[in-house]
Amino acid sequence: MVIAAAIVQTGCKRENPYYNTTPIVNTSNLTTYDYLKSKTGVYDSLLLLVNTFPGMKTILTDSTVTLFAPSNASFQIAVQNLNVIRKNAGQGPVYLAQLATGAKGTVGAQAIAKAQRDSANLDTMVSKYIIRGLYVANDFAIGDGQTINSVRGGYPMHGQRIFANAEGFENGGVEAINFANTKRSLFVSFWSLTQTTSVNIKTKNGIVHLLSPDHVFGFDEYVSRMTLVPPPPIIFDLAHDVLFPYWPPNSQYYDGQVSAGEVFRKLFDNSVLTKFICYVNASSNYYPSLYWVPAKPTVSNAYTMTTANDSKLYQDRDPRAFKIEATLDPNPWITVSGPNGPIKAPNPTAVWVQLDVRQDQDWTTNYQQKEFDFVNNTAYTGYRLVILQVGTGSSSQSLFQISEWSMRYKTN
Repeated sequence: MVIAAAIVQTGCKRENPYYNTTPIVNTSNLTTYDYLKSKTGVYDSLLLLVNTFPGMKTILTDSTVTLFAPSNASFQIAVQNLNVIRKNAGQGPVYLAQLATGAKGTVGAQAIAKAQRDSANLDTMVSKYIIRGLYVANDFAIGDGQTINSVRGGYPMHGQRIFANAEGFENGGVEAINFANTKRSLFVSFWSLTQTTSVNIKTKNGIVHLLSPDHVFGFDEYVSRMTLVPPPPIIFDLAHDVLFPYWPPNSQYYDGQVSAGEVFRKLFDNSVLTKFICYVNASSNYYPSLYWVPAKPTVSNAYTMTTANDSKLYQDRDPRAFKIEATLDPNPWITVSGPNGPIKAPNPTAVWVQLDVRQDQDWTTNYQQKEFDFVNNTAYTGYRLVILQVGTGSSSQSLFQISEWSMRYKTN
């Protein structure tokens, strides 16, 4: 009976809810670059990019960095996803080595430009895995983790320490890190997330964390970057052109009325993190018109708009209907009295012609850019984007917002 009681007592002993793994320590004094080379058949794709892009090998050899290392499997998934899209479009497969080399061996101006963009995109994506400074898993244990910056460009990534489930206990397993691409958003729901399989590998010049083999290289950006057809170039000359917003005089609306920091000029600061927001009123047809008067007559046949930082939450603020008009008047604008002093206004004698009109436009997310093309070969002295309706078409006073607006010229 005594022996049986002892067995029961021992067998029912409560387990330690945490399995504290010992950090993996590399004692061979290898640099981060040499550590990757030592794992033959595991990080060949990552090394291909590191060896291709200038300065990246030096960063992993001499700089103090933390590397979140994607394996060959991560690149294989990304390349397969891209080639499925290409096959459906009737295009042949393309592989990492071809994309990395840029325009080498490519013929034709458009093909060369595309190849150069692809190579630059690969450089940008791989840089996000290399972080300035030294970070072990415990450094991400406070609160919801912390933001960390890529070694090139200071792009904001994020790390948070977690524990895997084990031994029948939730969060009772080994230490791991949730590694996220923040996409420059404060909203966690917009982030793209992956997880480590091993952490705290110490090298001569840094720390290495190994990413799960089911991670897709580039997070969710690889296919979109490799298939992106960029919009035509912006033709604004901000140093010499005249740009201004205008509302019907009876509205008493003006720039900066909603927010002093979210004004018309924010449309041209090349940042989707800022925006222009203003009051509108459908029942009185009080909508803004955005004017562009180039320094000399200019041909434009395309334009873009980009939604704001919270447009998904406030879709009633998005532009739903709008039109582009142009004039040949030699003086498209004048100065008039506004609610807070002199303002620019359209010349009442100018004749405007419609070049393009859009209706029932739906926007689905924040920072969404749409390009609109139209037929035009005339060099006009002035253009204006006229807002006709916002998201809901509400008859009461509401808001309109976008983060960027540009007029462009498309060659073909």
